[in-house]
Amino acid sequence: MKAKEQLLNLISKKEHEKHQYLSEFFKYMPDNMIEEFHYLEVKKNEKILLAGETAKDVYILLDGKVKGIDYNEAGCVYSFIDFSKMYILGDFEFFSDRTEYMISIYAKQDCKLLRISAGRYMKWLNHDENALYMRLKNVMEILTAERMVDRKYLRMSCRERLIYYLIIFYENNEKHSSGNVTISDTQNELADKVGFNIRSVQRVIATLEEEDLIAVRNRKMMLSYDQYLKLINEMN
Repeated sequence: MKAKEQLLNLISKKEHEKHQYLSEFFKYMPDNMIEEFHYLEVKKNEKILLAGETAKDVYILLDGKVKGIDYNEAGCVYSFIDFSKMYILGDFEFFSDRTEYMISIYAKQDCKLLRISAGRYMKWLNHDENALYMRLKNVMEILTAERMVDRKYLRMSCRERLIYYLIIFYENNEKHSSGNVTISDTQNELADKVGFNIRSVQRVIATLEEEDLIAVRNRKMMLSYDQYLKLINEMN
């Protein structure tokens, strides 16, 4: 039981929601299966999964945050996927019978993970009804939330999409000591991410600056905590 005790002790130090989920997920995992996991650390901005690569491993996120980068049919970057409740990475493909990773996932912060081969992971789930139920429940919650966001997002104007992006960016990126964040994306990158042409994005940025909802310094947007709250209020 030593390996399992060590794993559960490690999980117990995580935030409450992650601790609850992973503790229940691993509840009936046999000790010899836990020994199949390999611990690894991934530095900020390094890749964990790359779209198009052979899907051969599954990862358990212990510490840090990740971000997903996808491309829509027009070739535009779509990076609003919420990974805040996605503690397991790389197994969506096996539930949908795909052989390649569908999305690229990078470390938003320095991350600590456990890696296991997809074959061993799926073999375990096939024999552990509790773990399979926990995982499918989590997958359905994530997919349901994403579909709701997708439907709403498709109807948004350029201003609404950009504001939505700024809110997500503020919530998920490191702040300066002042509580401000700097949006490092170029205007071309922002246009790709919100799915509008660059002129529309430029007009919205100018309007948001005039309304004191953002600040622009050296061609980079700055967002304060007060401005973040104002943007949330506008979206509501």
